[in-house]
Formats: sequence, C-alpha cells, structure tokens
Amino acid sequence: MTTIALDMPVHDLVAQHPDIVTIMVDMGLDGVTNPSLLNTVGRFMTLEKGAKMKHIPLAELIAKLEQAGYEVANHD
Repeated sequence: MTTIALDMPVHDLVAQHPDIVTIMVDMGLDGVTNPSLLNTVGRFMTLEKGAKMKHIPLAELIAKLEQAGYEVANHD
C-alpha cells in the first residue's frame, strides 16, 4: 500500500502517483487536469486545502483514497 499525506502539495502527489489524478477528478478536484494550475497553484495546494475549498468532507476523500489502495498518513 502506498502512503500519502493530505498536506503534500498536489503537484508532488501527481508527479509521484499519476494514477491519483483520476481519483481527484472523481471527487471534484478537477483543477489537477490543467497543467498551468498544477504547475503553479499545485505547488502549494494540498489535498486537504483543496477538499476544504471544494466543500468535500475529508472523511469522504480519505475513504476514496483508501479504496484506491492508498494509506493516508497523519489525518487524525
């Protein structure tokens, strides 16, 4: 199982785990598909911040990531 953290920049997550893009888009975090946004805002935007901004409950995001085979660290 791959471990990720909600406070990692989205740019880094996508670079390390390109398959996470599909999960993020399914959850409504669709800015990740725009290369310009990913290379600018994505360098400081985290999954946690993005979920808050899009009004996605963290528990729902974590559950979706875990269903996809990710272990989410430091989310308590």
